[in-house]
Amino acid sequence: MIAATGLDIINHALFGYPGFFSINPGHLVIDTWVMIALLWVALRANRGWPMIACAAQIIVMVSHVSKLVDLSLVRYGYFAMTQLPVSIQGLTLFAGTIAHLRRIGRIGQYHAWRLT
Repeated sequence: MIAATGLDIINHALFGYPGFFSINPGHLVIDTWVMIALLWVALRANRGWPMIACAAQIIVMVSHVSKLVDLSLVRYGYFAMTQLPVSIQGLTLFAGTIAHLRRIGRIGQYHAWRLT
């Protein structure tokens, strides 16, 4: 998620800010990479928070697909579907980290990844 933020800054430095009236190809590529990475982590991590973060990223991907299908999609709806899930992901990561620290204090070290 940190890499996505850095890539987003580079994307806007190179290509500017198109607004929410059209699809930004850079955002589409970055969001696709983030979804693949979060899905990989969600399927292999021995934690619950990556599933929530991945679900929020899927909302972002659905917004891009819906914008591709109907370019007249309301800008505020597209904004909400692409920007608000990032807040959900950040809060989920924070809550997951706190839960992890409490769990380590309660039961000690445990496997971070599924043994499959």
